[in-house]
Amino acid sequence: MKSFEPSGVVSSRPGPLFSKQNIPIFTGIFAIALTYLAAVPEIGVLTAAYAGIIGVAFLCVCLLANARGEKRPEIVDEANDAANVRCDGVEDRLIALDEANEFFGSSLNAADMFRLVSHRVSEIFPFAASALVVPGSNDNTLTFLHVDGTNSALISGFECQIGEGLSGQAFKSGEIRIDRKLWADRASLGRHRLTGFAATAALPLAHGDEPFGVFQLFTTEPIENDEDTMKLLEAIGDHVTPIFRRSLAFERSLSNALTDPLTGLPNERAFYMVLENQLAESLRNREERPLSILTIDIRDFGAVNSMLGHAVGDRMLEFVGARISEHLRKMDFLARTINDEFIVILPTAQERTALEIVDRIKQHFARNEFDIADGEGVAVALNVGWSTFLKDGETAEQLLRAAQQRKREAKSELPAGVLWFPKEYVN
Repeated sequence: MKSFEPSGVVSSRPGPLFSKQNIPIFTGIFAIALTYLAAVPEIGVLTAAYAGIIGVAFLCVCLLANARGEKRPEIVDEANDAANVRCDGVEDRLIALDEANEFFGSSLNAADMFRLVSHRVSEIFPFAASALVVPGSNDNTLTFLHVDGTNSALISGFECQIGEGLSGQAFKSGEIRIDRKLWADRASLGRHRLTGFAATAALPLAHGDEPFGVFQLFTTEPIENDEDTMKLLEAIGDHVTPIFRRSLAFERSLSNALTDPLTGLPNERAFYMVLENQLAESLRNREERPLSILTIDIRDFGAVNSMLGHAVGDRMLEFVGARISEHLRKMDFLARTINDEFIVILPTAQERTALEIVDRIKQHFARNEFDIADGEGVAVALNVGWSTFLKDGETAEQLLRAAQQRKREAKSELPAGVLWFPKEYVN
């Protein structure tokens, strides 16, 4: 970690004429002159006495001037002390960032850690908004993953090309970039997202030689592009880099632990975590906070695997998961548990709302076939069960049991199913 040291003030002003170092010189000269006057008879005793009085007065002036002159270093020391205090204040706040990383690193999610870091950095380098920019959906883009402060709703989720905008330039070059007129981001982010900002700075984040993001700061005041400012930004970058790297890595590992690798949907573990939270909310507001769940599987999915192979079966699972998601509300939560099982949490949904969503999903699958290959498709039918909080139970186990029972009852009422596949796919 680099420590931040502000540039010192060096004075080239010469020392005072009547300094302590010069007094012996003046005293020696005066003694020689007084000895000469006393040794020359023509001068006279009275003249020598006058010369002595003048010499004593001169020494007194020297001493007085020296006493005043010694106060000058105290003024310089006070200025240096003030600079040291400022330096210590910045260093203390930077150390506080490291302490926050150690204390909260494994307990805060990436968004909360970002807000904590932004708050601490704003005490060192005041800004109006901050953004954590990371590689986006493909190799050529960057995404404003977390944003805090002014215009955050406009900037959050925005994608730009690597090399474009100040963040794109900093990511590509690996160097701190300062834009005092916002020229780079006006073309990239657009003027409306920069309303209220005067300047911006982008701090690249890298592990070894590999960049993994950019920490961008937007200010309402001009940013000086001088040595002290660059040193401060470098120090901030050095301290926040390991924090963001650890936070993002922790979020990725948590996401992997809660994600189904095939469909990209949340897995069974994630489902139970979300369901327990939703149930707790419904228990606190029993009558005002309804909740329903759906259990869904693919009818005759085993036949698909045996006749067409597991590769086609995996594609069908992806197809079903994506299509179900399209017909859910934004607040709803879809997860894949085991085999061809999908489970949906419907917050604030009474039984009537749940049945409307079920009907919407079934109609979509009735109209849209799954493409096997070369334009040949097959209709996918779903088995669906549902349950509603209070009516069917108050715990996760009770609600799941009721939904699974309704799904089994729906299966038993259906005639024996026949799957029709194109002839060339039948073994």
